[in-house]
Amino acid sequence: MKHLTLALCLFLCTACAGIALSEQSDQLVTKTSRYGMEETLTRLRTALQGMGINLVAEVDHAKAATGNGLTLRPTHVLIFGNPLVGTRLMQADQRTGLDLPLKLLVWENENGQVYLSYRTPHALQQDYKLQNEKAVLDKMDKVFEKLSTAVQE
Repeated sequence: MKHLTLALCLFLCTACAGIALSEQSDQLVTKTSRYGMEETLTRLRTALQGMGINLVAEVDHAKAATGNGLTLRPTHVLIFGNPLVGTRLMQADQRTGLDLPLKLLVWENENGQVYLSYRTPHALQQDYKLQNEKAVLDKMDKVFEKLSTAVQE
């Protein structure tokens, strides 16, 4: 009986962990870049410009860490958007301004591999009243796909 109870507990814990992982992976996307950090950043900036999207800011977390006597592998956040797109979401639910403009994390692991990570725009529907904004969220999702393609070619 003890083995059956233990097996059942293990099964439930594994099932719950799988559910939590799939929920997170539905929202958080990580993709590999074929390039080093500088080339990846250059390609992403060029792709944004080519799509007519404003690069609002770029945060260099590693530089900030170094300035405070800490070490961090290369880690950048690109903050970008287009008011013609994002404003529509804020008109539907002004609180989306907390998550806009969009952000893309570009980071390097301990082996020098560069990755892109971002939250899917559709994840915004969980926190905000955006039921009628599927087309806008789809458009934002396509931007992330194009950016990913720019560093995977």
